[in-house]
Amino acid sequence: MTAIVHIVAWRLNGTDEAARLAQAQAVVAAVEATRGRIPGLLSLDTGRNVVDAADAWDVGAVMVFASRAHLDAYQTHPIHLDLKAMVGPLRSARSQLDFERASPHHPDTTLESQR
Repeated sequence: MTAIVHIVAWRLNGTDEAARLAQAQAVVAAVEATRGRIPGLLSLDTGRNVVDAADAWDVGAVMVFASRAHLDAYQTHPIHLDLKAMVGPLRSARSQLDFERASPHHPDTTLESQR
């Protein structure tokens, strides 16, 4: 079985930095609330952007699903639909990337190990 990495990023529509920060905190909390509640979700990382760059997105999430079938089921899962309903009005743009990973528990590589 091949794991699927699901990456989502959002640009938020707050009118100033304080509004976007509050939105980002709400989105991160909502994504975190899905932890342990989605079948086949092996790992979840989420957070707000901490680097000031022109092309940066405000909030992102990286999820690893046990299989494509689990990712597909997630799309219509009531918890995901609730998350989309909550985040939708706060965003000005959304980006998504999904790719296969050979093993859901591959060893991490570091720059030191690549030298």
